[in-house]
Amino acid sequence: MKKYLFMMLALVAAVLISCNENPYMPAPGDTSLVPDSMPTVADPDPSPDPVGLVLPAGTINVYEAVKIAKALASGAITKDTYYIKGWIRNFDEKARANSKPDWETSFAKYGNDYVHLSARQDGLGTKDFYCYRLLGKGGAKLPNHDVLQIGDFIVVKCKITNYNGTYESSGTCSTEISTNDAFNEAFPPFPGCPEPGPGEISVNRAVEISDSIGTGKTTSETYKIRAVVTSVQDETITSYGNLTFNISSDGDKSATCYRLKGKGGQNFTDLNQLVFGDTILVEAKIQNYNGTCEPVQGNVIESTNPNYNAHFNPAQ
Repeated sequence: MKKYLFMMLALVAAVLISCNENPYMPAPGDTSLVPDSMPTVADPDPSPDPVGLVLPAGTINVYEAVKIAKALASGAITKDTYYIKGWIRNFDEKARANSKPDWETSFAKYGNDYVHLSARQDGLGTKDFYCYRLLGKGGAKLPNHDVLQIGDFIVVKCKITNYNGTYESSGTCSTEISTNDAFNEAFPPFPGCPEPGPGEISVNRAVEISDSIGTGKTTSETYKIRAVVTSVQDETITSYGNLTFNISSDGDKSATCYRLKGKGGQNFTDLNQLVFGDTILVEAKIQNYNGTCEPVQGNVIESTNPNYNAHFNPAQ
């Protein structure tokens, strides 16, 4: 009886196997169906830079930025800040749609956008770099939608992260160079800044201090920072009389002065008291806010702005 059952089971197995195709058996050495050895389609070479632009030393293209991000563990962020060049392929409509309360309101408030960069002017490369909440020059707000357009060649400045497999910017991501005429009209060239005097430091030194203390930390010491205003983030003067604005000493490294007041802790009363191009002296502590250098808990104690001096130094 057992012999009979064994023969029946063998017969059923044979029928079942015959009803299916025989599995493909590759010849010795044939690895064409092994995923890791399948040929990959190489991205076309990056498009040449537009003629006449002078890019910062060490600027990398989108492919190089993606390679750096890909080598990072998920969630890791580069220590270095990079200049990354490319063409605006498209805007992230999903991120725009998820903005709260809505994207237009967020844009007016924060002045940033969600941009995918391509190494190719024609957008044919399969890889892109995601500029998350991209700002204007020096971290200033984007004033309107005209300053960023699909097809623009831009150079962004940021740290790089691997965000769950998305290769993107981390912290402040600013647009430092663009072929867009509206962008260049909104963000004129850096006017230059005097050297720091005795007991003063530059923005570059402030950035070094910020990097050295680590994210989320604030110095106990107060510093005097000689700089030039590159943009003012606030659109109106609040009842607190403070302002948030961006400064630089060389047109490259920048810092965001967060809610500072005027001389002696007095309130700012008009936006014309702090404008682009003013040479100022800031006295403040230095904070590292997610990798961004922020002078905080301080005041603007000197300025070349005549409106500033009329208000804060009326006797002069």
